[in-house]
Amino acid sequence: MKIFCFLLILFSTHIVFSQTNDTITTKTGLKYFLTKQGNGKAIDSGLVVVQHYTVWLSNGEKLQSSRDKNTPAGSVYPSDKIIKGANEAISLMKVGDRGKFIMPYYLAYGEKGNSLVPPKETLIFDIEVLETKKSSISKELLDVLYDDSFKVDSIPKTHEAIEKYKSLKRDGFTDLYIGPNDIYIIGFGLLEKFPKDALELFKFWVEENPKSSDAYLHLGNAFNYSGEQKLAIENFKKSLELNPDNLVALEQLKKLGN
Repeated sequence: MKIFCFLLILFSTHIVFSQTNDTITTKTGLKYFLTKQGNGKAIDSGLVVVQHYTVWLSNGEKLQSSRDKNTPAGSVYPSDKIIKGANEAISLMKVGDRGKFIMPYYLAYGEKGNSLVPPKETLIFDIEVLETKKSSISKELLDVLYDDSFKVDSIPKTHEAIEKYKSLKRDGFTDLYIGPNDIYIIGFGLLEKFPKDALELFKFWVEENPKSSDAYLHLGNAFNYSGEQKLAIENFKKSLELNPDNLVALEQLKKLGN
């Protein structure tokens, strides 16, 4: 049944893009064909690849798409933080290329899968490489935060990381990828072991984005985690004031009795 669904998806996407290209199978078992060929350069190791992507299960169910919110994703190539199939797909593309990639389970989430992906599940990706960047805000800040090398006993240099951000901003973030959640991800990485550092970072982010509902939401979460419920409530209320549809802020206020 999965093979039939896979062939159906492959055939339908082939028609949509009016391609006559044959599907290529690599030595690893990755199947792909390009739906658009760009004029850009091949992608060098160490660059941040900015891309649009959509991923489906083999039954056609869409899991996720950067196109839904028109927010491209960025990741260093190659990276052990993404699945093997995605690394291989990028290695086959140039800037401007777009293609369909069918990834066997062993190039995706393996025999066990995860909370969204069933065990031994084949995934279908639509990937378009938009551009490359020399680095990313996340990498630049983490390099300062942990002196280029994270260790279990590393003490974060949060103030220095904030100053680095200010410096990059003054320079116009030249050739850097800026992810929409970079600061939040770094902050929550600090929260459990270094809550004061996390608070410092989230306070700075509110100063940078005083009209962002999400900035206040995450600051409220950090205060709540640190046991400062009064300040948490203040920030959740501010988040809700800026965006009355922020259901997460509303839920947090209910949990805190407001």
